[in-house]
Amino acid sequence: MSSCNDQPPRVQLGFSLPLHKNNDDVDAPDTSSFDGQEHNNALGHESPNWCDWDGGKIGGLPSWLNPRDLPDGPLCCRGPCSNNNIEKKDCGTPLRFIAQLYCPADDVTNNPAAFHRSVYVFACPKCFSDSSTLFQYEEHGDGKDAKEIPAALLSECVRVLRCQLPKQNDFYPLNGDREADDEWEKHTSAYWSKTNKNDQLNLCSVCGQKSMGKCPKQGKWFCGPHHQKECLRASKQYQKTNPNGTMPQTFLPSVCYESELVVEEEPDVPTEAESNSGISNNTDTMNSKSLFQSNDITDADASLEQRDLNELTGNKSLAEAATGVTDPTTLAFYARMNIGGEDNDVRDQCLRYSRWSAAQKQTPDKDEGEEEEEEGALWLSSDNRPNEAFPPKCQHCGAERAFEFQILPQMIHYLLNDPNASGDSYDSPDNGRHVLSESERAVLLEAKAKIESGMDLPEGFKEQHDLAVASARDALLGISRKDGNKGGTSEDLGAKDGLDWGTIAVYTCTASCGDSGTYLEEAAWVQPPLD
Repeated sequence: MSSCNDQPPRVQLGFSLPLHKNNDDVDAPDTSSFDGQEHNNALGHESPNWCDWDGGKIGGLPSWLNPRDLPDGPLCCRGPCSNNNIEKKDCGTPLRFIAQLYCPADDVTNNPAAFHRSVYVFACPKCFSDSSTLFQYEEHGDGKDAKEIPAALLSECVRVLRCQLPKQNDFYPLNGDREADDEWEKHTSAYWSKTNKNDQLNLCSVCGQKSMGKCPKQGKWFCGPHHQKECLRASKQYQKTNPNGTMPQTFLPSVCYESELVVEEEPDVPTEAESNSGISNNTDTMNSKSLFQSNDITDADASLEQRDLNELTGNKSLAEAATGVTDPTTLAFYARMNIGGEDNDVRDQCLRYSRWSAAQKQTPDKDEGEEEEEEGALWLSSDNRPNEAFPPKCQHCGAERAFEFQILPQMIHYLLNDPNASGDSYDSPDNGRHVLSESERAVLLEAKAKIESGMDLPEGFKEQHDLAVASARDALLGISRKDGNKGGTSEDLGAKDGLDWGTIAVYTCTASCGDSGTYLEEAAWVQPPLD
């Protein structure tokens, strides 16, 4: 996934693909239950046939690359809910599994130990449910910067683990194809629990991590009392309406809905000249379709060429006046979501992958003071971005860390919504959204350029611009999470709530260090949602 120095890095996009049913019975569940029912999708590392591994998985339980040497658990939050006590591992809220990605790196690092490589992302449901309010603290008299402290703490609400193995290892066959023995079990934690007589490898029934013991009442293994109690409460609630049924894992509040993560190349990004052509070719057509359409605003106003009308800003520059959706970074984010147009709609992307592109780019002839084209994460906002000291160097080997991928807010929809529920809430392309035309997208990009120039706002720009970007947000991201709660109330034990973010950017060791199959922590930066 590396890129040439004379070409822009290729970005790969991740999409959620619903699971298929495991037989012809229309009533058969798509997800596994506690009785061992399984769907026919071998997600993650459920199959030892590693030639079939591709992409990753979203939600459900983690599928461990190394099923024997698991991380000490349960993984807990180190953010605000832990009171910053990172020494006590169980002080924060147990984290919820979000996604995992299979991304070998032996070819780009010359490290044969990275032949198999998976990255896992976990998030705190408590802190992310309050993520927006974390940035609304008032300053106190203790001299601390009340705005920067929450930004750093929010990134502590995410934990990223990386695991890798050489081609020859204890868990998977060398050939990795479908000819592998059907009785192969070394890729499962259950096998190593029996072989090594280690009960901790009987995984927790709620989070899929190391267990601490077996509940005699429920007959299941748990990582601790928190998930033991959650499972008992959920089971009682489920039996009220399904007295003869087996509770699926997805009924548990801590288990997000599961889907496959498939990856494809991002469509080519139009050049600046191509984007501008959407405005200059036909002004009348553009104004009739423009995001800034209004009977009270002229064609010149629609193109944002009027400079001397600034009554709305009181003669202040845009840099002083612009807030919220007037952020040029936000405009660029929405425009990038729409680059595929109607023929190749990519607005449902929930992950963007561009491994170490900024670290690999060489600019030896760069003039002093010349701005380098930013690569890496596609930020949702100009605020709450990492400073130059982030990411820290790898604490395991000292190598530089660089951006590898980011999780977008669209993923929340697939984590919290049942793909088997009736209606069109899951298949978002059918919910009435429209793809922006080239002229509409060009207006967004021109607005970004005008805002960055620091020019004064034209009269009427603020109102029209706010409506325009609100429309763009609905059109481009359009996976609504605003209708009521996210799956139920706090009293509904099957509710999938407590998740909200702007974007999660993951940074990993550029040496991809480690040769023993251990789970090593990497770094992440979180931007909060815009609203």
